[in-house]
Amino acid sequence: MPETERMTLRRTNWPDVDDVAAMNATHGGRPVADMPATVAHVLSEEMPRLMAHNRRDDQLGSWVARDRSTGSFLGWFSVQPIDSPVRTVELSYRLVDRTRGEGYDVEGALRMIAMARDAQVCTVVATALPDDTGFDEVMEQAGLRRILPTDPTFPAELGGAGQASTMGDFLLDLGAVSV
Repeated sequence: MPETERMTLRRTNWPDVDDVAAMNATHGGRPVADMPATVAHVLSEEMPRLMAHNRRDDQLGSWVARDRSTGSFLGWFSVQPIDSPVRTVELSYRLVDRTRGEGYDVEGALRMIAMARDAQVCTVVATALPDDTGFDEVMEQAGLRRILPTDPTFPAELGGAGQASTMGDFLLDLGAVSV
């Protein structure tokens, strides 16, 4: 089972429904607009998405993060394949509010990047949500660089140059750096 210094990671599974729904209920004390907090939504849409790659032989997919010392739910991290054969993955994460400012986001992102490298992935991409102001800093600390909508290095499988979003896209070429 993958671990970091402070977290145990395990494949996302059905028993995580209540924790994921509770996490989605608030974000900084306010509801998250695009993440309905209902257990029904989490059961029908979010959990199947998070569990879609659970049967992979490599470590790509979604992982629930739990505190190594207490076992408490911290959130989830994901490196989802976006092409086939897999050359590019999308890094994403969602953590409970109490972890804010504690470095769990960077710690988990670095572990996901290491797992992508172990799976021989070439490129990691990520997109910041408009309301997640700390995401940019996390991605930069994890080694990803911001790419502009006209950047010629934007992966072809995502539409190539000119297709990056204006929300904030990030890229890490695993062949060019070591993390």
